[in-house]
Amino acid sequence: MKNREINRCGVVLVLALCILFLTQCKRKESRYLPIMGISRVDSITKDTIYHTIAGFKLTDQFGQVVTADTFRNKVYVANFFFVTCPGICRQMNNELERVQKAFIGNSKVKFVSHTVTPEQDSVPALLQYAKLHNAVPYQWYFLTGDKKQILDLAIHSYLAETDGYLVHSQNLTLIDMEGRIRGVYSGTVTSDVDRLITDINLLLKEENENAK
Repeated sequence: MKNREINRCGVVLVLALCILFLTQCKRKESRYLPIMGISRVDSITKDTIYHTIAGFKLTDQFGQVVTADTFRNKVYVANFFFVTCPGICRQMNNELERVQKAFIGNSKVKFVSHTVTPEQDSVPALLQYAKLHNAVPYQWYFLTGDKKQILDLAIHSYLAETDGYLVHSQNLTLIDMEGRIRGVYSGTVTSDVDRLITDINLLLKEENENAK
């Protein structure tokens, strides 16, 4: 009898450990990314109002107008660069090229690179740079336009570091389908970019769950 009781307890313990393990795995799989930026509570509805990317109107590498509506209901990664930057920008966009490859053909995932020297980076220059990084048309956008608008976007929307004239950032910023910041990653650190790829998949899964 004692042996049966011991065996029964052993089976129960194993089952309990299995259930605990599966629960932990499920929690990891369903991990939600934080929503970044200052939020506030609406005094009337009591809903939380999150920081979002402001509207904009810029021009892409094909000379076409691009607005915030272009990325409505899309997950996208944004960064800032300039064509003649020899070091960090090239390395950052090489990593972003790798991220694009992981989601190539996925209409829900976009990439947006803003030039911080629009007076130098013409539409033809951006197109040549886009080809250098194998940018897929209408999945990876290289944007130019009014310099003040780009700096305002960098500072107030993407919360990037600037000196008032140029954006000094190697960061890749992950934006969700509602225009909220969900992650910031170093574009020159391979392990951080690997984490970005993982988090894009998590965000897509989150959006699918919310759509049900």
